Amino acid sequence: MNIADTIYQHVKTLPQDRALEVLHFVEFLESKSDSTIEPGANEAALSFLQSLPVAQRSDSEINAEFHALREEWDRS
Repeated sequence: MNIADTIYQHVKTLPQDRALEVLHFVEFLESKSDSTIEPGANEAALSFLQSLPVAQRSDSEINAEFHALREEWDRS
């Protein structure tokens, strides 16, 4: 039995409203664009995330930068 037959066996025992949900889901899947991930996309995303300056500044350094920005904004 192939996958379509297995799905059919399950769906034919469902109440009408549930079978309709399955149909809507199948139609949704058919309408989705084929969004295949480009080769290397995960590696590029990982590389970008690793390049972010996480934990490279202390809380006091970040606070000092915020205070400096706040003072600059207040002068504007």
